[in-house]
Amino acid sequence: MTAPVTPPQPPAESVEAAKVGQPGKSPGPGAEAVAKPEEPKAIRDEKTGQVLISLLGGRFSMGNRSGISADEAPAHEVVLKPFLIGEKEVTFREYDRFAQASGRPLPKDEGWGRDDRPVINVSWEDAKAFTDWLSAETGQKYRLPTEAEWEYAASGGGDAFYWWGYQKGLNNANCFNCGSEWDGRSTAPVGSFKPNPYGLYNTAGNVQEWVGDCYKSSYLNAPTDGSAVDFKGCGERVARGGAYNKPAASMRNTKRSRFVKGTAISSLGFRVARDP
Repeated sequence: MTAPVTPPQPPAESVEAAKVGQPGKSPGPGAEAVAKPEEPKAIRDEKTGQVLISLLGGRFSMGNRSGISADEAPAHEVVLKPFLIGEKEVTFREYDRFAQASGRPLPKDEGWGRDDRPVINVSWEDAKAFTDWLSAETGQKYRLPTEAEWEYAASGGGDAFYWWGYQKGLNNANCFNCGSEWDGRSTAPVGSFKPNPYGLYNTAGNVQEWVGDCYKSSYLNAPTDGSAVDFKGCGERVARGGAYNKPAASMRNTKRSRFVKGTAISSLGFRVARDP
């Protein structure tokens, strides 16, 4: 069995690491040209230890034009402002600090371990509360990424099903049939696979990730500025990316899932975003 890739880590003392990856020649799934070439950078928040990828944003085509799924259509042009997004999924180590500080219960780890494993068994409300706490701790505006920001960042500048191409390949991620040592059994420690060209880890597989948007069954009348869809009475929220117990098809960059916002299961986690 092929051993998982152990990626280099940004030095702890660095506030702004070197540029990561190379900008893709196309900016997103089925995309138009971005306003300017991406120059992603890894930035460490010294107060929290969070490592964020700074993206310039720009113009891209969101959604899928192949008719694979009605809720991924219609593909539509979105223009994103600059934003920052978590390099990795939020870990148990990070979430436990928040839970202990705020008096919230510690989520179960299913016996797989905590520390650098992605936090699981957290609801959308839990994830949002974590970002609100980070904002209060740092004075920065932390939040969940919007669905448009997540798709743009996860694609790594490409327009294939996955950031590495159209085939799932072998040991590129952790899913039910990805060929990794964790397939179908458990989550993997964050950063266990290669990052995408924008420097993000585990956008494909491992755990699905809550985003800020309410779920709607299509992109009809979707925002064109990359903002989150929100409306009164929203009961279901969007999650993106695949998971250790789901097939490779669930990891497509444009694939959407929806859950009641109180759902807390072993295949759901999140990553943070921040305004510049």
